[in-house]
Amino acid sequence: MKKRITKGFTLVEIMIVVAIIGLLVAIALPNFMKARKKSVVKSAQASMKQIEGAIEQAKLDGADFTGVATTSACAALVCSDYIKVWPVCPGGGEFVLDTSTTNQSLTAVITDINGGDPFTAYDTLNE
Repeated sequence: MKKRITKGFTLVEIMIVVAIIGLLVAIALPNFMKARKKSVVKSAQASMKQIEGAIEQAKLDGADFTGVATTSACAALVCSDYIKVWPVCPGGGEFVLDTSTTNQSLTAVITDINGGDPFTAYDTLNE
């Protein structure tokens, strides 16, 4: 009688491993997506603080922002001397300069963060 030598895995063993990997992915994916959104928000807020700091420095040096109505006009005033490169809003969003108040404020709008509502550099978002 010859002894049969089998090598490899059975179908049941492979199915168990695939099920375990699927379970781990199902647990890890929501946490990964939450961490990704949080990093996008923190990056946008850090960029807004950088822009606001450059605007304040320009104001201290006598720059006049009264006629500035758009973010691109603000970038043109600030980029020359106070900030090397205008930051890009992460996550496909955009920075919006709000000129409706006397104290101009900068907000970010990212479609999949905060329901598409604008947020500032100092807001605490619970996503």
